Amino acid sequence: MGVADDREERWLIVGQAGKAHGVHGDLLVNVITDFPERLSDGVRFGVGDESAPLEYHHVHRVRFHKGKWLLSVKGVRDRQTIESWRGLFLYLPEQALEDLPEGYYCEHHLVGLECRSPDGDVLGEVIGLDPGAGQSRLIVRCGDRERLVPYVPEIVREVDLDGGFVLIDAPRGLLDDDAVEAR
Repeated sequence: MGVADDREERWLIVGQAGKAHGVHGDLLVNVITDFPERLSDGVRFGVGDESAPLEYHHVHRVRFHKGKWLLSVKGVRDRQTIESWRGLFLYLPEQALEDLPEGYYCEHHLVGLECRSPDGDVLGEVIGLDPGAGQSRLIVRCGDRERLVPYVPEIVREVDLDGGFVLIDAPRGLLDDDAVEAR
């Protein structure tokens, strides 16, 4: 088992530990990343609560099993140890922004950005990212309300990290109470 000695490196949640699998202590992991291929044999990963990794290990083997990662950890063949991780999060080091595909951002890149309309009006502020089942959504605070904005190019037209804003071309009713009535 590794100790928490990597505080300088930024680690991001990529999965959540489920139940132990098999007698040798493999682990089923719910995938929480757009890049599941990053967790591969030999890769170093962290395990911890929602705030940070608390210990570090290496992947012995990983494969997909019923839509989840089935993970075997180097040096850990004890089912009880693996079961104690249930509910904890798996972390990988953050990818550099330039290594991400165009248009991809991590939640911490987006949180705090001002939301603007195409006319330049301030609509609110990004306070989070909801991965959603079918698509990601920005969580935008508009006054005293929170709104979910589909993170699709038709609506989120531009992300300008240097300028500190997201350009949102919102249809009526998405960020206001001016929804069009269905007929």
